[in-house]
Amino acid sequence: MRLFLFFAFMIYAGKRAHGCEIKFTPPMVYVVFGGSTSANCRTTCNNTDGIGWESSFGGTGLIEGRSTLDVNLVKVNDWSTEPKCYTVYSDGTQDILALPITIYKMPKKVFMPKPPTLMADSEYHLLQCSVFDVAPVNRLVISWHKGDEMVYEQKLEGTDRRPVNKSVEATVDIVAEDNGKKVWCEAKLDLPAEQSPQPMQSELHELTVYYPPTFTEPKNETLENVVGTKISLNCTATGNPTPVYKWNFADPTLKGMQGQNATGSIFTLEFRTPVVYKCVASNAAGERTKYFHLDKPEGNYTTMGVLLGVFLTLAAVIIIIGAIFVSRNGLCTIPRNIY
Repeated sequence: MRLFLFFAFMIYAGKRAHGCEIKFTPPMVYVVFGGSTSANCRTTCNNTDGIGWESSFGGTGLIEGRSTLDVNLVKVNDWSTEPKCYTVYSDGTQDILALPITIYKMPKKVFMPKPPTLMADSEYHLLQCSVFDVAPVNRLVISWHKGDEMVYEQKLEGTDRRPVNKSVEATVDIVAEDNGKKVWCEAKLDLPAEQSPQPMQSELHELTVYYPPTFTEPKNETLENVVGTKISLNCTATGNPTPVYKWNFADPTLKGMQGQNATGSIFTLEFRTPVVYKCVASNAAGERTKYFHLDKPEGNYTTMGVLLGVFLTLAAVIIIIGAIFVSRNGLCTIPRNIY
């Protein structure tokens, strides 16, 4: 009983009253549940009568005349085990120190529910990730991936050394370009690189992102055409879902719209008079409006009017001259009073 109380009093890390220390190599041991590992214990003092290990997975008992001692921990299957190294010094003092050990277990499963249909540029979107039967929780790191980038990472906290189930959510920004990209989550344990198992990932899901129409041509267009010519107005837009189109006159007082292609992205018509057409492209994410201003080419008509006026004037002059110099029988005569 006295020995037990003495060990309980001495169980702390660092220097003891006599200036000696217990040191471990490696300083921290990592072992998978059910696996095996080893460690070394030594004291910084030379006046040691003996050293030993207390452990249910490879204890040694006291080994006299030694100041350093290895221990092999075999088939570690106790989540709460704490192997201890103890030393006995020649002055009658004793030290005991627990070996820092992490017993870990990779998840049995990592799961991400299939995301619902998302709206681009909304305030935020939550993607859930669930990890089952993993230990210890304070070594668990969960990351979310979209396409070829990691968009979020979270390190969990907790004191439970036994396996747990965890379900967490991440806030992820979604834009139109994300439509069709793959998303998934990964779970890993924060261990030294040489001992860290490969991350475990969830099933991959393809994002469906709704975004409003965007016109492939300029938003508004002004077109000049000659009366009677066929013209096509292009209102094609990209969007998800595929946009639907509605055409009408920008002026609601106008009636009698031509019917062909009136619901498609391209509206073909015969130009008759200056007018403004309105095309509305819409889908579940929103709608956009485009205007087409149809005008007559003013410059061409002015030129044609001038040419027509000149032509009519010349024609009138020729007619008058003909009336003066050409007789009824078709002969050209010149009045006598001219010469």
